[in-house]
Amino acid sequence: MRTFVYMMLIILAGIFQSVEFYIIATLLAAMTVALCARGDSRGPVREILAAGVITRESDGDAEQGDGHRPEIEFICLEDGSVILRRHGIRGVTASGAVSLAMELKGFELKIRERSVAGRPDSEPIDTASFILDFMAREHYFISYTSDLTDASTSLTTSLTLSNRPGNRVVRRLI
Repeated sequence: MRTFVYMMLIILAGIFQSVEFYIIATLLAAMTVALCARGDSRGPVREILAAGVITRESDGDAEQGDGHRPEIEFICLEDGSVILRRHGIRGVTASGAVSLAMELKGFELKIRERSVAGRPDSEPIDTASFILDFMAREHYFISYTSDLTDASTSLTTSLTLSNRPGNRVVRRLI
């Protein structure tokens, strides 16, 4: 039994002195350093600006809040693009504007709505539509923030969107 133990110790000691052992140890160390030094796999942040087409969909008085409640609607199209509609806009007239400032990092999309009220004598609007033609057929994690024109607060929501043809998602802004 003693001889067996001595033989095993000699074999193990021989492994630590072999060239192959040091090559494998060096490769494992290099792979560990490469794994630790690897950057974020989501890629760079893209900033995208989009101007909206503003319309009036409701028959109620947009200034009094009789139109749609504040919500966003995503409609996925066959060609991969997505229509984003913002319903329930208040305080913006036909001479004003609604635009989006978007940050895309991997499949995480942060959308910030910006609006300009316009002239008070113009017709009030309540809907803005945007075409998002940069989205792939993937699952997106979206956060949406709307800065109100008449107050210092904002409306927000978040959702997961699977960009598949015919998919429609509606979320209320709170």
